Amino acid sequence: MASGTTSNALSVAGSIGGVAAAVGNLTGSIQGGGTRWEDALRPARFGGVPFGVESVRMSAGRKTSIHTYPFRDDAWVEDLGKKSRQFEVIGFLVEDDILLKTVGGAPVGSVVSQRNDLLAVCEDPGATILEHPTLGTIKNVVCLSVDITERRDLGRVFEFRLSLIVSGQQLFPTATSSTESNNEQQAAATGIAALADFVKTTASSISAGAAVVQQAVSTAVGWYQIGVTAVNDVKRLMGAISTLAGNFGNLVGGGNSGISGSNRQAPSTQTASGLLAAASAARASVLTAGAAFQTAAANPSDSATLGAAAQAFVAAIAASATAPSDAVRLVSGLTQYSPTPVAQTGSIGTAMSTMQTALAAMVRRYALAQLAVTLTTYQPSSQQDADSVLASAVGLIDAESDIAGDAGDDNAYQALRRLRQAVVADLATRGADTAAISTFSFNANLPSLVLANRIYRDPTREQQLVRQVAPRHPLFMPTTFKALAK
Repeated sequence: MASGTTSNALSVAGSIGGVAAAVGNLTGSIQGGGTRWEDALRPARFGGVPFGVESVRMSAGRKTSIHTYPFRDDAWVEDLGKKSRQFEVIGFLVEDDILLKTVGGAPVGSVVSQRNDLLAVCEDPGATILEHPTLGTIKNVVCLSVDITERRDLGRVFEFRLSLIVSGQQLFPTATSSTESNNEQQAAATGIAALADFVKTTASSISAGAAVVQQAVSTAVGWYQIGVTAVNDVKRLMGAISTLAGNFGNLVGGGNSGISGSNRQAPSTQTASGLLAAASAARASVLTAGAAFQTAAANPSDSATLGAAAQAFVAAIAASATAPSDAVRLVSGLTQYSPTPVAQTGSIGTAMSTMQTALAAMVRRYALAQLAVTLTTYQPSSQQDADSVLASAVGLIDAESDIAGDAGDDNAYQALRRLRQAVVADLATRGADTAAISTFSFNANLPSLVLANRIYRDPTREQQLVRQVAPRHPLFMPTTFKALAK
């Protein structure tokens, strides 16, 4: 009986154990596909410091702005993007934790050293890595705060609360403003569109013979002559000398104009003859680029070489001017090129006229693209100056846009409209903070230094005042003049 009773008891116990095992396996299958949920949890670490987890609370969602309106029952919720994920972790550190010892195969050390390691991670600048029990590895996590509790009844156990947030990349504005880079991008797109429309328009005209090629050369020569006349301008030479250090350069203005604050002066060792020699070298570069452009015009079928030569020519003209204001003036003249219409009639005359019109349009659009780039270096001296320069540039672009639209040059038309938007945004941004021009009147001819101190309370702006007023001598300023209001 005893052996039978024992056998029955063991049989019952075995049955209970089998049922318990079956229930455990069933629960594991439901929760983790054959693996227990607890076994799927990952060890928690922050900045490489392991810890036990009591609870983790995560906050996520969308950033919104709620707009309410009078006499309207509902609200409009404006979406402002994804919200950064935040974590509130309640954990603990235990002296000689058996479980944490097995993680990585190294002991965690005393509870005091664990606490110090956690504090060091939370107090170090920058982001680190959080290993979340269920989400896994999360990079770029910043600790907002940490609260650590030590209790007498817990002994060698520290409780803590971590407030964490996922940080994004740090972004700063670049040294070159977005408006300037947009100008350059749209200028490049305008040149590409101008060349594409030229190829489309002249594809059938080139086959008409030598007369069409000669007309292309004649059109190129006409534009070249405008550029050569521009670089021979006396104002351009005076602009080069205006960077000469000393009162002479200040009185001449030109290269020193603008309220940007940067004196565009040459080194003190530079002489007038050296500046004139540099201006002559720039003129020689223009002539070389012009010769290459005329050579390329003799082979209009090679449109890529022709377009590159036209772009190089107008860029050389812009680079020949020391003062940005001179560069804007010289390039603006190239944007208004209008050759004498072809007098010959018939099919040959029509082909020659098509070549002339297309080539003249292409070089004008290259000049407008260069004008947009040149304007990024121009610093308005006042609000009136910014408005005047902007109106002039926009007028030139609008005039060419009308020509492109009437001719059916869709590529150039769309590129010019985008170029206009870029120029307006750039000049409006850089001219927004400039002061307006006001008229000042005094009872006597005072020195410029005295007037700078009286008007601006800043004697260092004396040179700027001299450049704007352009007196016969800085010691005897006019009794009435126009200058920046502030």
